Amino acid sequence: MHLLNEQTSEQYLTQIHKTSAIIKEWLNDNNVYSGGTPQQVQAATSINIQPQGRDIEAILADIQDKFLPNCVSTAHRHCLAHLHPPTLVIGQIAEMIIAATNQSMDSWNQSPAATYIEKDLVEWLCQLCQFETNDDVQIHTQTDAPVDNQARHKAGGVFTSGGTQSNLMGLLLARNKFYTAKGVDVHKEGMLGQPRGIILCSDQAHFSIEKNAALLGVGVRCVEKVATDASGAMLMSHLQQKIEETGADNVMAVVATAGTTDLGAIDPLIDIANTCREQKIWLHIDAAWGGALLLSQRYRHLIEGIQAADSITLDFHKHFFLPISCGAFLLKNQQDFESIRHHSEYLNSPDDEKDNIPNLVTYSLQTTRRFDALKLWMALDLLGTKDYGALIDNCLRTARQAAERIENHADFVLVHQPIISSVLFYFKPKDTALSDKQLSQLNRQIAQDLLINNIANVATTQFEQHLCLKLTILNPNTQACDIDNIIEQMTIAGFDRLHNYEGQSYHAI
Repeated sequence: MHLLNEQTSEQYLTQIHKTSAIIKEWLNDNNVYSGGTPQQVQAATSINIQPQGRDIEAILADIQDKFLPNCVSTAHRHCLAHLHPPTLVIGQIAEMIIAATNQSMDSWNQSPAATYIEKDLVEWLCQLCQFETNDDVQIHTQTDAPVDNQARHKAGGVFTSGGTQSNLMGLLLARNKFYTAKGVDVHKEGMLGQPRGIILCSDQAHFSIEKNAALLGVGVRCVEKVATDASGAMLMSHLQQKIEETGADNVMAVVATAGTTDLGAIDPLIDIANTCREQKIWLHIDAAWGGALLLSQRYRHLIEGIQAADSITLDFHKHFFLPISCGAFLLKNQQDFESIRHHSEYLNSPDDEKDNIPNLVTYSLQTTRRFDALKLWMALDLLGTKDYGALIDNCLRTARQAAERIENHADFVLVHQPIISSVLFYFKPKDTALSDKQLSQLNRQIAQDLLINNIANVATTQFEQHLCLKLTILNPNTQACDIDNIIEQMTIAGFDRLHNYEGQSYHAI
């Protein structure tokens, strides 16, 4: 009697309560990470599968004693390493519903209500990005930005597993349209013998652009990088030079980034869009991070121009505070989905289309797919766009406060003022002569010491010539006092490392 059904509903309730109590206790311990070194975690979490199963109490005891203490707590105010946020309680509730109902989003008869909720939410998102839709869903935002009426196409989209898959969708459709214009259906005929198409993106663009180029058969070498300015944003002069050298007819797509992983840089979307429109080049905007500014009341202007894209990537398991995974791919002209249409009689038969029965597998690279849209719908329904935007704005405000403190600290160097809510900097103690290599090693060790000692989770990254520490502030509960504490602990850890080598040259251990 292990299956979820009417006979096990009481058992389900009992075990959910027990599991929730264990998670509550873990949260109340308020540790950012108590697992220790990688070797200690590996030893503590080894698994042992046997022919005979165990009872649920023993398994939950292992979860409580072995798994949870060795997890990073994204709920902690000092967990600031990556685009990995704390989650909304409503998102957790939605996950329970998603798991219990187990709807599959490939065909209507596997997800009747869920299909229409996702369709409506996609339309709402398209309107949020100022794409043209059927206007069946009403949207209320704080922006009065004009809608681009030059090309009135019905927009569409689909929920995805996240940014990498959404970027793949954008490049796939761009590739198909690029070769269709040359009289070739590469979706059916393949890439063999076809002329080379170039993808242009900034040198700070997400690595999934190259990864997806390889998957699509165009090859990593077809991705050419455009130089960026000091803020990490694409240089228009170099983009235009690249297009001129390559020839616009040979450019498959331009990928603009609204929120690079390290600096949060936002490419000049309006200027890029104007160039792409003039040259008739597909523009995909990777707004996996910066797309959250669509709800911002203070910073929405930073992504002005997003409405001019041909396709857009959005992620909701980043700055929308939803559980992994939850993303969306939006398309200005829904007709472009036709290039990937496949029919399966048991999922999306032509008869269903005649009867206006939607089967979302038509628009997705996945077949079986979770009802992740429920998380976003329930969160928007609970918070409304105003309170949702306030959570996002709070993170940006804290990032600016963090930068101010770092900039004013004698032993740290601020690399750049925050653009969204990441802060890049490094420890460089005054009156101490260290080489660049020594500084890199020291900063890496500071980050490791803070995590292993259950103080904070901060990231390291290479930017320009420096290994930097990085705070990615995606927790609205993180306050300036938390940043002060982390900076103090970083300073202590840094000088402790240096004092261990007093009287001798510093080197990493």
